[in-house]
Amino acid sequence: METASEEPARLFAEAITRGDVDAAVAVCHPRVEFHSMLDISGRFYRGHDGIRRYMDDVASAWDEWRVEVDRITEGPDGRVLIVMTMHARGKGSGVSLAECTAHIWTLGDGKLLRNEPFREPEVALRELGLRAEAG
Repeated sequence: METASEEPARLFAEAITRGDVDAAVAVCHPRVEFHSMLDISGRFYRGHDGIRRYMDDVASAWDEWRVEVDRITEGPDGRVLIVMTMHARGKGSGVSLAECTAHIWTLGDGKLLRNEPFREPEVALRELGLRAEAG
């Protein structure tokens, strides 16, 4: 059963998949700091305006951007792990990618406050002291 802390992470992933900016902003703390998995420069998106900019960046670069949630788990310290597969197809190029990644979210006032992205979900699991699920 999903915990109250896990729900915002799932709702954010669903909002990204739908391209629903308002729904994404609704689950984020006003001081959210979001680090995109695909951002090479290390820049992050700050605040609700940052989330709007992130959604604009996704829409401008990708014909398809879909997040398939594989696992959401609240860790013993209250942070939330989300393991997901990102599916994307580039605008113009038509190049597709699918990558299994993870984020660990810190919440503030029940909303997403800060994430830490991981290219290897196993590393994120270890960070929270969790084990991989069988299957």
